[in-house]
Amino acid sequence: MQAKIFASQPAEPGTAQLMVRLRNEQAILSSLTFTLCNNEQNYLQPDGSWSSVPHWFTINGGYPLNSGSGFPIGPTLLDPLLAHTSQVLIQVKINSDEIRRTTLQLVRDELFSSDARGQTSDYIGRSVLSTPPSEPVTTTEPLEQSESPPLPLADSDERKPKKPGLSRVTMIIAALLILLIAIAAIWWFLGQKNVDNISVTTEKQPEAPVISAGACTATNLNSLSELDFVQSCVQQKFDDKQLLAIIQAAKDAHKCGVAQRLYANRAQGGDSQIALAYAGEYDPKYHQSSECFKDPDSDTAAYWYETALQSDPNNQEAKQRLEELEK
Repeated sequence: MQAKIFASQPAEPGTAQLMVRLRNEQAILSSLTFTLCNNEQNYLQPDGSWSSVPHWFTINGGYPLNSGSGFPIGPTLLDPLLAHTSQVLIQVKINSDEIRRTTLQLVRDELFSSDARGQTSDYIGRSVLSTPPSEPVTTTEPLEQSESPPLPLADSDERKPKKPGLSRVTMIIAALLILLIAIAAIWWFLGQKNVDNISVTTEKQPEAPVISAGACTATNLNSLSELDFVQSCVQQKFDDKQLLAIIQAAKDAHKCGVAQRLYANRAQGGDSQIALAYAGEYDPKYHQSSECFKDPDSDTAAYWYETALQSDPNNQEAKQRLEELEK
């Protein structure tokens, strides 16, 4: 399988075309269901973040593109991919029983994120808020005198607040202030005590379990999750021979995701020998059919030979096989 992202025609920031070409299959896919996993073993989420929990995207509207199936994509997928330089593994669900994986290729020189649209678009559709009117000034005009006699004014003694009333109000306000101060003091004291308790509790909380690097053994392939097993292998920093032995054990146990991730992680990290071995899984010259690598795929093999040459430009085997595959 080959998966590649091309620029849209005409090119437009934030949009692109995802091309998927299945080996030995000519039919155009009407829809595509897939996950995207980066080199840190995290999956792309709909909000553009990366998480250890896989998320399956589905795109409809397939059309012919470069001898494969093309699908239009927007900023949701394109922006996070362009924001990271690490390579991404795409896992495509062909049907309920078959899943294929390969490294997603991006033609970065021709792709632009949605941020490249410039600042002009920020003003499109923007509403201009008018300055709120100042509060109306009420003008009191003199009223015409009524023929009826004016109402008698209340007695001045009744309109004046009595001194005893002022004293009572002052006393009540003072009492309330004292009460509020007392409540605030109690609240502060209890709050400090709770903070101390929280700090002590936080310090006593047990730390989250950490997967030991030594867990990367063939016997743990069935007892650990795929992600935990791969992370333990990455931590253990095997040499090439040891890592290939673990990959072979994963293939024998039909743990295809483990084998794919271990290959990709080390190859993308600059290990040319692992990249060569990964290319050999797809190279028609070296391919050996297995549950994890059922069919040869010249395009994917060429990609991993190119990856090997990036870290070892003078590798003659990679050069020779790449030339043969491109004929």
